[in-house]
Amino acid sequence: MRARSSWIERLGFRAAYRLADLTYTVGVATPKRTVAGTYWSYEPTNPHGDDAGLRVLDATPTDAVILDVGAHVGEHAIPLAVGTDRRVVAVEPNGESADRLARNAARNDLEGRLDRRRIGVGNERDTRPFYRSSFSKCSAFDRAQATRWGAHVTRVEHVPVYRLDDLVSGVNTEAESDGGGHDGDPIPVPDALKIDVEGHELAVLRGASATIETHQPMVVVEVHGPEDAHVTRVRAWLTERGYDVETRDDVWVCRR
Repeated sequence: MRARSSWIERLGFRAAYRLADLTYTVGVATPKRTVAGTYWSYEPTNPHGDDAGLRVLDATPTDAVILDVGAHVGEHAIPLAVGTDRRVVAVEPNGESADRLARNAARNDLEGRLDRRRIGVGNERDTRPFYRSSFSKCSAFDRAQATRWGAHVTRVEHVPVYRLDDLVSGVNTEAESDGGGHDGDPIPVPDALKIDVEGHELAVLRGASATIETHQPMVVVEVHGPEDAHVTRVRAWLTERGYDVETRDDVWVCRR
């Protein structure tokens, strides 16, 4: 029974990603209604329409700075930016997802307003192999993650990885003085930090230690799966820094 269930799951993912490939190829955008408002997307589904993290982020002021790490194709970044003066910075290392994010941003007249960074974020500055998956959302710096649910690696890219502390304005002045080693202006101090990085949450948080200690942004973490040893370490890291961790569905809302 378990084997049959896994086979059905793999078939479902394959069908969903092929449908997404088709909608982007043909250019079929449809309105997506979410708790943060309606926006247009070439995605065939709307998995984050009632997302608890999106709801919390939309409660920030309309001129807030929101840093979306693991933006994928913009299911959070775009509705948070549409119709507001928010500065939304969308960080996405997957080239395919970043291209689709750009198309969705343009469809919502956000070209030039949504700050897109095609980089990775972690605990040190580096260049790492990134495994492009046949199921685009499975793409990751970890080959095992990229081959979940019967997917396979279609390409290996080398992606620059930075610490958020080297990107956020005024946190690491030494990094800013040499341009931080990256293209683009320094990121304004975030009011909120959303993280959805498929198991690399702790590295992202450690690379943002100074930003978090100094500016205390709200942190919204997408949690995948049961609370295993890694998830427990992420929770401990946040609580040790004075954050209260509130669980809402598969999302942690963390405030000081």
